[in-house]
Amino acid sequence: MDDARRNAEAAGLAGSGSHAAPDGEGLPPQFVPLRLVMRPGGVAVELTRPDMLLGRHSEADVRLPLPDVSRRHCRFVFRDGSWHIRDLKSLNGTYVNEQAVEYTALLHGDTVRIGGFVFGVDLSGTEGAAEVVGTGDGVLLSITHALPLAEESPPSQRQAS
Repeated sequence: MDDARRNAEAAGLAGSGSHAAPDGEGLPPQFVPLRLVMRPGGVAVELTRPDMLLGRHSEADVRLPLPDVSRRHCRFVFRDGSWHIRDLKSLNGTYVNEQAVEYTALLHGDTVRIGGFVFGVDLSGTEGAAEVVGTGDGVLLSITHALPLAEESPPSQRQAS
């Protein structure tokens, strides 16, 4: 197992499931998977279906289980030959290239910020340097393991639950 995979597992990132269409069956013409590469770190998740929900809810296609991510935060949709992102009235907003968006097309190299998570958009459709730990058709099970435990921070810096 390489270092990137170990680091991703230590952070609690994982993907599972098999919602991707077999052999491209049922996918729109010119479909290209969307790879979201976490910054920093390079861990990536691939969105392999043309309509995927991202949020904190246990039923989200891609789950980011931290409080600054809404239960149903945003939706990634492949339409008319390109990927789009739609904010679902999330509390903290969805940002593309540091601009708050309600709905916009995504381009290769864009930066998407969802809560405290920052992702680079990779639409190259090729294997890159990023370690893919999931296909987006499962769940990013937990990122909270990567955060310091409450006992590690001074009491004055702890937030009330």
